[in-house]
Amino acid sequence: MRVNTRGKECVWRFEWISGCSMGNVVWLCSVLVLSSIGLCQAEILSQMNVESDEMAPWETFVTPNGTVGETGWPLVELFETAEEGESSKALKFKVGQRRHEKDGHPEQGGGMVILITTKAGTLNLSAHVAVTYHSPKDRQNLAGGLFEWIVDDQVIASHDIGPIKNDGLLRHHFDVHYTVAEGLHRIRLGIIRPFTSIPGQHAPFQYVDNLVVRLTPHPVSPSFFQQ
Repeated sequence: MRVNTRGKECVWRFEWISGCSMGNVVWLCSVLVLSSIGLCQAEILSQMNVESDEMAPWETFVTPNGTVGETGWPLVELFETAEEGESSKALKFKVGQRRHEKDGHPEQGGGMVILITTKAGTLNLSAHVAVTYHSPKDRQNLAGGLFEWIVDDQVIASHDIGPIKNDGLLRHHFDVHYTVAEGLHRIRLGIIRPFTSIPGQHAPFQYVDNLVVRLTPHPVSPSFFQQ
């Protein structure tokens, strides 16, 4: 018996092995079923092309008291988001509260969202993110930004930049795997802060690049396992 993977799905092919009893064949099938998941190929479902200024099907979202910057933000700007030695086009945010609020839900902002239909499998959500801060008077900012991967309104991963020094730069490869069922899913990359971000205020800038959604489908079970 051999296992064959073809394209984006796991495909099974069964052959009789000379000298093996049916018991041995079933045992071998079980071993290969359990080990086959690693042989499935990941499929790129979405890859934001910031270089060509094409954001669709991704869209911007904001929280109820949040902002992603001034009118027309996020911007597209050359920036070395991933530490690779050269700059490329990236999304530039300046997230925070629109109105000062210390009680309730102080962390506000926004980010990018996509609706996407998937097969059952494991999502791989990946983005390079970075934060900079520049102020003529303050030595640091207490909140560079909290990045969150959110699937179907559930936070599945977060990365808190925390305090950032004046003229500082912090980078992170924000990568996570998450199992989903077949169907329509809402995927968000959120960025929030507990402080205001208004025009003229020296708040941190957040950058996002290389935004990719991949899916490794679950293998299709052989028909005799489904009986």
